Amino acid sequence: MTSLSLIAQTYQDHFGTGNNVGIRVQSSPTQNLDSAALTLNGTGFFPDLAGASRFLAQAGFGGSYEDIEYVTQIGIEPWIEEQFELPYTTYLDEYYGKYQEVSDLIHTQLPGIPIDRRREYTDFVFWEKVFKGSDVLRNKAAFALHQILVMSTRTIKHHKKGFGGADFYDILYEGAFGNFRDILSQVTLHPMMGSYLSHFQNQKSDPSKGTLPDENYAREIMQLFTIGLWELNNDGTYKTDDSGERIPTYTNEDITELAKVFTGLSGAEYDLEANPDLVGEELVFWRGFSKYKATIPMIMWEDRHEQGEKVMLDGTVIPDGQTGMEDIQDALDILFNHPNVGPFISYRLIQHLVKSNPSPAYVNRVATVFNNNGQGIRGDLKAVFKAILTDTEARDCLIIEEASTGKLRQPIERLAILGKVFDVDSPSGRLWFSDYNNLSDELEQTFQGAPSVFNFFVPSYAEDEYVAPNGMVSPEFQILHSVSSIHYLNTIEDAIKDKPFRNFTSVNTNNGRLSNNNADAPFLDFSDEIGVLDNEGVSALLDRLDLILCHGELTDNTRSIIEDALMQVINSNVNHTSQDIVEQAIYYIMVTADFTILR
Repeated sequence: MTSLSLIAQTYQDHFGTGNNVGIRVQSSPTQNLDSAALTLNGTGFFPDLAGASRFLAQAGFGGSYEDIEYVTQIGIEPWIEEQFELPYTTYLDEYYGKYQEVSDLIHTQLPGIPIDRRREYTDFVFWEKVFKGSDVLRNKAAFALHQILVMSTRTIKHHKKGFGGADFYDILYEGAFGNFRDILSQVTLHPMMGSYLSHFQNQKSDPSKGTLPDENYAREIMQLFTIGLWELNNDGTYKTDDSGERIPTYTNEDITELAKVFTGLSGAEYDLEANPDLVGEELVFWRGFSKYKATIPMIMWEDRHEQGEKVMLDGTVIPDGQTGMEDIQDALDILFNHPNVGPFISYRLIQHLVKSNPSPAYVNRVATVFNNNGQGIRGDLKAVFKAILTDTEARDCLIIEEASTGKLRQPIERLAILGKVFDVDSPSGRLWFSDYNNLSDELEQTFQGAPSVFNFFVPSYAEDEYVAPNGMVSPEFQILHSVSSIHYLNTIEDAIKDKPFRNFTSVNTNNGRLSNNNADAPFLDFSDEIGVLDNEGVSALLDRLDLILCHGELTDNTRSIIEDALMQVINSNVNHTSQDIVEQAIYYIMVTADFTILR
C-alpha cells in the first residue's frame, strides 16, 4: 500500500498543535494529505500536551496534568462532544443545598436562629463548580455569556441577590448549549434583570403626570446584549456610509419605541417565606420588588402595558391589538434576527475564550455558524462554542507569534486556574469562598459583582501607549493598573504559600453568620510537583509548570531567571523544603507575562 507524506519545516518552539515541527506524516490512500496534517496543525484531533493545556485554558479554567493527558488521549472534538452531554446540577438547586447545609451548621450551635438567604452562597456554588466540577466547558461558557448579558447583584440591596442571582445565572449555565433566542427571552423576563435594569413595574405613558416608560432596558438590550451601536459586516468590521462614517444601528426614537414594549411586567408570585403577612393577599402589580419571588419569570399586566403599534428598527412594525407578551416576543424576534447579532455576539465570545483581537475572518467563520448551524438553525450556542474552540485561529500555534494573538487572563481566571490545576481541597471538603467579600477591592473583579451593566471592562478598551496605536484592543487591561497589579502579586503569593482563600465554614456565635475557619483552611496539592523536583530536579519541575500553567509558552529568558533564582535558594544556607521550592517556582511563574497572558 502506498502512502502520502508530509515533511514540515522545523521550528524550535510550539511543538505540535500549530507547527509541524520536523514531523513526517503518513496516510493511507483513502486519506488526503491535508487530513493527515490535521493531527499536527492544531485544528485536528489529538494535540500534544502543550496544545491540550492551551485548549483547556480556553475551554475552561485550565486543567491538571491528568486533565491535559486526557485531552491528548481522546482528542479535542470528542472532548467537546463529551462535555456537551455531561449531566449537571443547577445553581439554584446547589444554592438551596448550601442554604440548608449552612442552616444545619449554624443551628448546631445556635438553635432556632433565623438564617438569611445570603448572596455568598451563590459564590460558594460558583467556586466549587469551577474547582471541582466536571462540566468544565459549560462553566466557562456561562462565565463568558454572563460578561455580555450582565446582571450584577452588587447594587441589589436585599436578600434576593442570593437565590435570585443563582436562578438568573442558571439561564446562562443551563442555556450555554441551547439557543441564544431562548436566553434573550428568559433574561428579559427574569425579575432580577427587571430590577437591575428597571423594567420591573415599568409602566405605560401617563400624559396626566407627564411620565414616559423607562428606557433603560430598551437601550441596553440593543447596545450591549444584541446589536451594538454600529452596523456590522458579518466579519465584525463596521459598515460605513458614502462619507465613510459608521452607520448607527438605532436612534433615540428606536429606544423610545422599544421602551413601550417593556411595560406592564411585574412579579408572578409573592415571596411568602420572606413576607408571611401576604398570605392570602391578592396578587397586585405595584408592591415592592422584595415582596415577589425572584425565581419566577415576570408576568404581564395588560392595564399597565403601553397599547398601540410600536415602530422598531428600520420601520419594522409591531402591530396594535396584541397582548403585551406578544409585543415582547415580537421585539425579541426582531432583535435576534438583526444581521448584527451574529458578529456582535461571536466577537465577544471569542474575546472571552480565545483572544482579544480576533481577525475578521475568524469572526466571520463563527458568525456564519451563529447565523446557521448547518441545519438551518440560528443562534445555536453549542455550534458557536464548538466553532470558536476548533477554529484554526484558536488551534493553529503558528498564529501564536502574531501580535494580535492572546488575551490577558482575568483575575477570576487566574485564581480559578490555581485551584483547578493543583486540586484545591479542604479538611471538610467544603470550598466556601466568597470572592465578593475578599477580593473585590484587591483585584477589581468578583463573581456577579460587576460595577455596572458595562461589566468590569469593556470590549473596546485599548491600552493607550502600545495597543491603541496598533489598532488593537486589550479589554482586561482596563482593570489592570498599579494598584490592582500589586494586590495581585500579594494575593497570589498568599494563595500559594499560605492558603488559597479564607474558607467560611465556621459560625460566628455573636451574629449567627459564617466566618473564616482556620481549622478548615483550603490547601493545594503540590505532591506531584514535589516528586518531580525530588526525583528529576529543578529543570524538570519547570518543564511541568510550564506545561500546566503556561502551555509551553514560558520564554527561555524568563525560565532562566526563575531557574537561577531557585538554584540560589537551593545552594544557599537558608533552610528550605522541597515544598518551599515548588511554591516559589509557581509564584514566580504566575506573576510573569508568560502566565498572565494566554496566547
